[in-house]
Amino acid sequence: MKAIKYLVPNSFTALSLVFGLASIAVSTRGDFELASWLILWGVLLDKLDGASARLLNASSEFGVQFDSFADFVVFGIAPAALVYSRLSLLPDYSSGAGHTALIIVSGGYVLATAGRLARFNIAEPVGGDQYFFGIPTTMTGAIIASAYLTLGLFGLEDQFISYAIVVLFILALSMVSNIRLPKLKARNNVFVQWFQIINIGAVYATTPFKLWPHYLLGLALLYLAIGIVWALMNPIEQDRATALEKMVEEA
Repeated sequence: MKAIKYLVPNSFTALSLVFGLASIAVSTRGDFELASWLILWGVLLDKLDGASARLLNASSEFGVQFDSFADFVVFGIAPAALVYSRLSLLPDYSSGAGHTALIIVSGGYVLATAGRLARFNIAEPVGGDQYFFGIPTTMTGAIIASAYLTLGLFGLEDQFISYAIVVLFILALSMVSNIRLPKLKARNNVFVQWFQIINIGAVYATTPFKLWPHYLLGLALLYLAIGIVWALMNPIEQDRATALEKMVEEA
């Protein structure tokens, strides 16, 4: 009976993995809108598996590795497949130098995802409980998917086509960078805390029904902008000193 509790977070992870595989399949079939929503549904499940594991005290080494493998498919291969499949339909990217560049950038994005996941599977840097170091794979996948849906919603899909390969390249670099981004955690500031709660609730209320992709994109970009600016205003040396002080106190 004790092992049953582990089924809950691992079931969320398994479903996320299935969504990632389905997204890849429908991208190759040309249904890019559904492929994008499947990635975003994977984002929701990725958060649920971690939350349920903590709530049920059901964290395990298997769960950690399983989650990383699912993230690699959903936020690494699936977004790259979306961009590659959509752009390869165009004359500029269907052959020649354009197609070669598309393969290199798409492959580089997948490799960056794998490298980031492997990096943090073997070691957590000082402050890793408070910050992401490099933009997380969940975020990059969400940005690509919600950007495609948002631009399509407003009849601006040509803008996605124009900049997708550049954005994919930038996001690949951001994942393996040392850019710090505060994690979503309970905050002492009441306004910030309620802002987080309301928006997380809104995301889970709208995304399953394929609503408001522009809201999702706006939230992701706002989180990135505010988080990176805040991190720049709080140097890493200060965080390391605080971590060392905490270690000394606990010893």
